[in-house]
Amino acid sequence: MEFHQLRYFVAAAEEMSMSRAALRVHVSQPALSRQIALLEDEIGVALFDRVRKRIHLTEAGAFFLNKARQILCDAESGVQQVREQFGGVRRTLRLGFIGPFLDDLVAPAVREFQQRHANSRVSLFDLPPSAQIERLRQNELDAAILGNLDDRDRDHFVVKRLSKHRMAAVLPEAHPLARRKSVKLATLKDDEWVSLSNTFFPGRRDFLTECCRQAGFVPRITAEPDSLPLMLATIATTGGVGLIPAHARKLPHSGCVILPLAAPVITTQLLLVLGKQAPSQELAGLIALIRERAAELGDA
Repeated sequence: MEFHQLRYFVAAAEEMSMSRAALRVHVSQPALSRQIALLEDEIGVALFDRVRKRIHLTEAGAFFLNKARQILCDAESGVQQVREQFGGVRRTLRLGFIGPFLDDLVAPAVREFQQRHANSRVSLFDLPPSAQIERLRQNELDAAILGNLDDRDRDHFVVKRLSKHRMAAVLPEAHPLARRKSVKLATLKDDEWVSLSNTFFPGRRDFLTECCRQAGFVPRITAEPDSLPLMLATIATTGGVGLIPAHARKLPHSGCVILPLAAPVITTQLLLVLGKQAPSQELAGLIALIRERAAELGDA
């Protein structure tokens, strides 16, 4: 098993498209597909179902996705730590984040930071909130950008609010309400619901339940995938409805529609989480740029 195979697999799982994954990792689509097929042969199980030019994670693929992310993250972090402690390499800032904010928050802030600090490096880790928090505890991240934080964790970290974002409803294309311009949460009371995994997104189930309670019903949660792309794929392929930050509508969501919620407006917060120790001058500079950029993204 090679690290590039894991990177290709993660990209394909997150993009739900071999062609988009190939563009993301800068290889040809046939090369990427071939390496993923070799990975499946080595593991001995199919990681994707391939139906009419679309791909969907199998149950084994969904299980392996988080393992692959952890392997890639641990490998990069371990190499950096060895270089810094024993190779005299300047310390790298390690920033965790959730995928939908890579292109319009994380990447611009980091790019401007490195223009101002030419000798500094920032490594990025696309991880679910629970993994980011665990790496903060282990001092393997310097800062984390996430939308969920268990109340029990707040006392252990410094938490800064970055921005507030409206929530939107996700419906399958065939849903009777899919052609509306907006939808009231209460009109979805009889639907089955897809939520994000509480294991990977702590507090997300409680958030959904409370939103629905205020709308006058208790949601019937039938699936809890462990990432936003998988949540969208689940709704597209098996039905059900869900809630996501409207900011995430830019994610590939073939087979789904994402509709604004009619009043009352439901919002969620984007958070920056740090260790209790005082940040270095470089980290403080990166934090300032992240907060500045995030303030421009909020929509509520």
